[in-house]
Amino acid sequence: MTTQLTLRGVSKSYADHPVLDAISAAIRPGETVGAAIELALAELRDLDSGMHAAAQAQDMNRYGELLARFEARDGYAADARVDASMHGLGVAGIGRDRPLESLSGGERARLGLACLLAASPEVLLLDEPTNHLDETALTWLENRLRTHQGTVVLVSHDRIFLDRVVTAIIEVADGALTRFGGGYTGFLTEKAATRIRWEQAYAQWRSEIGRLEEFATSTAKQVAPGRAMTDNNKMAYDRNAGRVQSSVASRVRNTAERLRRLREDPVPRPPEPLRFRGRFTAVSHDRALRRRFRGIQKGIDDVA
Repeated sequence: MTTQLTLRGVSKSYADHPVLDAISAAIRPGETVGAAIELALAELRDLDSGMHAAAQAQDMNRYGELLARFEARDGYAADARVDASMHGLGVAGIGRDRPLESLSGGERARLGLACLLAASPEVLLLDEPTNHLDETALTWLENRLRTHQGTVVLVSHDRIFLDRVVTAIIEVADGALTRFGGGYTGFLTEKAATRIRWEQAYAQWRSEIGRLEEFATSTAKQVAPGRAMTDNNKMAYDRNAGRVQSSVASRVRNTAERLRRLREDPVPRPPEPLRFRGRFTAVSHDRALRRRFRGIQKGIDDVA
């Protein structure tokens, strides 16, 4: 397959904000379905060819290395996976000689997903893989991903799909990554617990600030300075008063230091929870689309 446009090491920034960093890409002309499948299996084909070459050269070390990589990706079943994936995703009826440009957007998306699953890479990166799938294809994809031998990293708005497939959720927020176990339900449970702990910590911080401020501004100043002499012993009175005032001053200083530390390391106020009004109504007769609407509504209910 020839290349019409190639990009190598392209970088782009807006002021100090990089958006592309040494990106390389190749844009190829529209080909056939069969060519797309062969392109997806190219690495497995290369491993197979390398094994034959190593066997002919009697290089058993090289052969063993390639065989281990080939078998780790179940290379012998690659063609069977192509048929199974295309059938499971509803594109089995598309001829291998059909031009890609003649396919609809949904057909191309499902074909691309089928090719990726057939190649069986160690790490699968999927972006909204449930788009363009009907209920049957969704069920097949869920079962296929649950049995994948490697790692699956996916982004999806389908909460039902996430709950059925994933074992961990990675949240990207406030410039950090946070991992939650237990699938989407576990994510919601832990998020709720984290929110409660945050609210409690914030309330405790505010309460402590208020208590110390009250002590520093009023309580400490009311201790002992106006106490009258009871035995006309001015020397003893002055000595005792001095000890009291010294103690009070020390407590005030300690309070001021604790206040300073608390203010330098504040507990930020938890953001207000998102609130949505109204509900979505699924009017389509497509079961997969209705399920997707339910997933969206579930997400809205979860954060409301």
